[in-house]
Amino acid sequence: MGERRAVNVLGKVNILCAVRDRRVAESLKREMDDGEHCTMQIVTDGRAVLSSSKRCAPDILVIDAMLPGMDGLGVVDCLREMLGDRMPRVIGGSMMPFSDEGFIRRGARAVVRVPWQRDELRNALMAQMNEIDHFIDWEAAQEPYQQACALLGAMGMHAQLKGFAYLAWASALAYENEARLFAVGKRLYQPIAERFQTTPQSVERLIRHAVESTMDAAAARGVYGLFGNTLDPARGKPTNAQIIGMLVQRMRVA
Repeated sequence: MGERRAVNVLGKVNILCAVRDRRVAESLKREMDDGEHCTMQIVTDGRAVLSSSKRCAPDILVIDAMLPGMDGLGVVDCLREMLGDRMPRVIGGSMMPFSDEGFIRRGARAVVRVPWQRDELRNALMAQMNEIDHFIDWEAAQEPYQQACALLGAMGMHAQLKGFAYLAWASALAYENEARLFAVGKRLYQPIAERFQTTPQSVERLIRHAVESTMDAAAARGVYGLFGNTLDPARGKPTNAQIIGMLVQRMRVA
């Protein structure tokens, strides 16, 4: 099992900057690196990125397309193979259109023109930091995930449905932080989509399919047996958020 991510909703954001010109990065480091909410490390060659990321995967990687030793696109390819679902959000720095396209094909969240402009890079960093609650400590969520799987099995949902796993993870994440129930698209579907390399819309649709398949089956008796009078058959099928909320409550009293 890989290392836990350095960040969860309440943690600090770890930024790794791999740039030839350190001036702009060091200016931002002085402003943003407070040791409590944000840390920033600066390196100047591609192999140093791989070495640092192997010790602790960053949450955001700022990387120049042209670096000594290994170019930025090659570094991103190596990181994706090495880190898998712990891959950081990438902000690429490019002087040429082909590098822009290369970063975009590799899933970069932003591409900034080189030479780096401090305000442009800062805005790109802040945009990613504002979404940092997408980062989840998946290892810590493993236990509530297993608990959610047991409850879904008890209510008659088939484990082979892809929506079964998505719903179990959504319930586990909401168990860890119930505030996520107030923005399920951004705070539940989005991180699950990122982990499983799909879209939030697909996560929502497959959870809905799993719920409706279970409610349509004879096994629906198991749903009402599990949730009792908190689920009213006369009101139709519960929404995804209602099912997730009810699962969280059952997990807390189990």
